[in-house]
Amino acid sequence: MDTRTRWTVGILIALVIGLGVGLIIVAADESNETETVTVQSATETTESTTRPEPTTTEDTGGTPAPGIDEEGVTTPNGQGGL
Repeated sequence: MDTRTRWTVGILIALVIGLGVGLIIVAADESNETETVTVQSATETTESTTRPEPTTTEDTGGTPAPGIDEEGVTTPNGQGGL
């Protein structure tokens, strides 16, 4: 017998022995206990249809960004950047 055949036969025998042991364990379990497991899902999704109120900021002084006038409108060809 070559090595490959021996490995194949060995794996098949180990598989049969494992299944036999598992069957013996299941068959030996004579407990009549019925155990009920209840799993409750606590995930509930709610979708909000309200929109947040727009926020307003007070003018606290300071220097406006270049290219923006006092009313907050950008002016064309303004000098911007840092």
